[in-house]
Amino acid sequence: MKKTFTSILMIMFVLFVVACTPKAKNDGAEYDFSEIYKEKQTITVWIDDQNGEYMQAVIAEFNKTDAGKDIIVQHQHMGTVDARERLKTFGLTGNGADIFQFPHDHLASAILEDLVYALPSSVATRVAERAHPLGMDIATLLYDESTGVFGPGANAQENVYAVPMSLEAIGLYYNKDLVSTPAATMEELLAAAATWNAALASDGSGQTNAQKGWYYLGTSSHWADSYFMQTFYSALGFQPFGENLDDPSAVGFADAVAALTWFRDKLKPATTGNNNHNSVGAGANFVAGNIPYIIAGPWNIEEYAGTEGLNFGIAPLPSVGGVQGAPFAGAQMAAIYKYSNNKEAATAFLEFLMSDKAMELQLKMKNKLPALKPELLPNIDGFSTDPYLPAISLQLESAIPMPTIPAVQYYWGPGESMIISVWNNPATVISEAVVAAENAYRAQAGLGGQ
Repeated sequence: MKKTFTSILMIMFVLFVVACTPKAKNDGAEYDFSEIYKEKQTITVWIDDQNGEYMQAVIAEFNKTDAGKDIIVQHQHMGTVDARERLKTFGLTGNGADIFQFPHDHLASAILEDLVYALPSSVATRVAERAHPLGMDIATLLYDESTGVFGPGANAQENVYAVPMSLEAIGLYYNKDLVSTPAATMEELLAAAATWNAALASDGSGQTNAQKGWYYLGTSSHWADSYFMQTFYSALGFQPFGENLDDPSAVGFADAVAALTWFRDKLKPATTGNNNHNSVGAGANFVAGNIPYIIAGPWNIEEYAGTEGLNFGIAPLPSVGGVQGAPFAGAQMAAIYKYSNNKEAATAFLEFLMSDKAMELQLKMKNKLPALKPELLPNIDGFSTDPYLPAISLQLESAIPMPTIPAVQYYWGPGESMIISVWNNPATVISEAVVAAENAYRAQAGLGGQ
């Protein structure tokens, strides 16, 4: 009883003290403790960055922004060609990614596999304000989700499905110690090739450059690679999949006759002589300083720039017959997983990847061309003084977007076989090779005979 009475007295004393304590003035200020105790969101991103230093820098800058200060970004290295398959396996288990990176030719397949979240129109508009038109073309598709069909249809909708991070296109790489002014036309280049190929090699072997395999012009791939040959195809009247590069029924091999004839009669003698399409190791020859020219891409820059004594530049691909070719432009893309539970946070980070700061880090740390409108590139620190990226940007002015329709996967094989049959076998009838390629494509694409 005594303990109870004592407790009551203590409570009354505390209440008395509190009641008599003057209220502190706050000048009308209101305190919002929700900001202090706000729970942070966590997202997982799969970006190709082996050592993670580039993404660590990007995430640090993102977290400095108002949009990113309450978002924890967990980066996991994932090869771009692997991300789609891994997401198909782990996405629905919760062990996938909120954002994943992939090359341009994976986009349509990723959509068909129900992996990609179509960006809201407001986000798509903001992306379009900064993205290079080629990148936007690649990221935008007309798709009917109810039928799984790309292209025009009753329920087809045009959506932006990804953000282009970097752009790439092949160009004419040349050895500055062997060439003072790069050729602007293939006619000029092939005339010089005839002289070079017949001249004695510089190694004192007594062989000509052609006999050594040091042909004037090489390719970092091989001469039956349709991706690399697109610039010549387009100059000579062939572009696959129609005017908009999106018609699977119009692969158009019949339009390649003129180009194939030029390959056999003009290009082959200057680049492989009487040998096969893949007989010359031009990459090694260029690195060794033995040949003046090679058709290569941005992915070769690291090797070439790291080769001691190799002084090289990049020039636009030469015209053919007065017509400027249109090489394919490719892109590395980033998209939001369709079933992500953190779409709002993922969208904030996805948009940040298009910012000047993120693009600057990509240029400095990954040596990749930012997928921004040309007029925005001078704002990126380091772009204007880079020895190579402005030349790649210039080449993009004549490029066309890589087709992203699913049928493009059936184009490469028949196209390669077609060139090989013409290049390697003088007896091949070009018109027959064209028909064979068309039939092979249609069979693989499930389109039936013509």
